Amino acid sequence: MPISKPHSSYGGNNSGSCGNLVEYLDKENQELDQLAENTQSKGKSLEIQERKQDFFSHRSDNVSQIEVRESIDSNKRKLGKEDAKFFAPTINFSQTELKHLALKATKGREVKSVWDMKTSEFKAYNKSLQDYGRKAMNNYAQNFNRQEKGLKSGDDLVYYGKIEHNRKYKGTDPEVLKGNAKSGQNKPGLQSHIHIIVSRKDKSQRLKLSPTANEKNTKRTIGKNKYTVGFDRKEWINKNEKSFDQMFQHQRKEVEKFEVQNILKNGSPTEKDKLLQEIEKHKEMNNTKSLEL
Repeated sequence: MPISKPHSSYGGNNSGSCGNLVEYLDKENQELDQLAENTQSKGKSLEIQERKQDFFSHRSDNVSQIEVRESIDSNKRKLGKEDAKFFAPTINFSQTELKHLALKATKGREVKSVWDMKTSEFKAYNKSLQDYGRKAMNNYAQNFNRQEKGLKSGDDLVYYGKIEHNRKYKGTDPEVLKGNAKSGQNKPGLQSHIHIIVSRKDKSQRLKLSPTANEKNTKRTIGKNKYTVGFDRKEWINKNEKSFDQMFQHQRKEVEKFEVQNILKNGSPTEKDKLLQEIEKHKEMNNTKSLEL
């Protein structure tokens, strides 16, 4: 399932400028620049340059680092010096999901990595990820349950997304510890994921929004004003999973669903046993239908 992690920032302080994070997220472009410079073929160099990723917003595919930094840093009305100014969710995909998107982009041709894609296929694949990122941010906005205050979609947020297609091994990874890979080396296969930088304040700068709050959907009243606070992180993952399946006509196996995985990991022995019986029953029903066809 697409796991959406709404952590506060990427290895840094989110009470100040997002500039360091914006610069960090340009690392893949910098690597591509270096690769292009070391390539003898002019045509190949241009092809590599076309793989570079700009930030995207809810309405634009090509946003500069300067615009991202200035938009996020200036959207902080009535936030204190030590208050969080932005959050940095990541949207990660399973290999099954990425292969599904790749097959749609290549019209059924299997690839081992994005470098096996033609330029047109890579653009189609990238567009699917961008579209999905925007849908996930629609879900993000709606998950605060502040529709009556004007927060209805991702268009009411100040956010920017950045797609990355590589992941690197860390020194703590099992493959590195076993000596089968080196720290800093790119991981094989499809590794695409989405980084998001989203302002703490909505576009109107009237609402404070925190996806890391402990409250999920709490009703509060101050004087005559009633309002909702909180963010249900599991619900966001569930919505994003359903959105992926609907957008890309993806037939998800029962055992791959987030709700199922969550019970298998965190449920009681009784809950796990009941779930496993239901999964087995579901398999038998599908096998019967296949035989009938």
